Amino acid sequence: MEEYLDIVDENNNITGENKLRSLAHKDGSWHRTVHIYYFMNKNNEYYFLVHLRSEYKDLCPNMWDTRFGGHLKSGQDVKQTLISELEEEIGLRADINKFIPGPILKRDDFPNNEFTYVYYYQGQENISGLKFIDNEVQEVKWFSARDIVEGIKNNSNDWAPSLEGFEAIYNYLLSLKK
Repeated sequence: MEEYLDIVDENNNITGENKLRSLAHKDGSWHRTVHIYYFMNKNNEYYFLVHLRSEYKDLCPNMWDTRFGGHLKSGQDVKQTLISELEEEIGLRADINKFIPGPILKRDDFPNNEFTYVYYYQGQENISGLKFIDNEVQEVKWFSARDIVEGIKNNSNDWAPSLEGFEAIYNYLLSLKK
């Protein structure tokens, strides 16, 4: 069943209108999403849990992605969406207090106009207990930030994010360390 999204204006203010996701993406209505970067720091190197997107995804099917997340459903807030997206995509019941806020990105990419709330979640190296519940994820694996950059540079058609997009997210995480 398709989800309804709360519509916002170009300044990220709720308008009181909601629409089916497909209609919002068709007519360029502004809406909100969350991106969650599941990471770990091991031996002073950052690793990200990346996933192979389902072949059934409408955007970037069968591509590696560095983030989990999705749309804020109508009536949901950011915190509810953070929890539900990790649980739906990889079966993880996350602790809301362990999310690290990142930037809010305005993605003016008609017809997919979004305000994306970026969060980081420091995960555990052992991922054997993760389950792919909603058929959005085929598999997951740890990649170092360096390997992600090289992968995107050498095989950009295999990756959902752009090199510039991932580098910005990675550099923001590094800036939090200072």
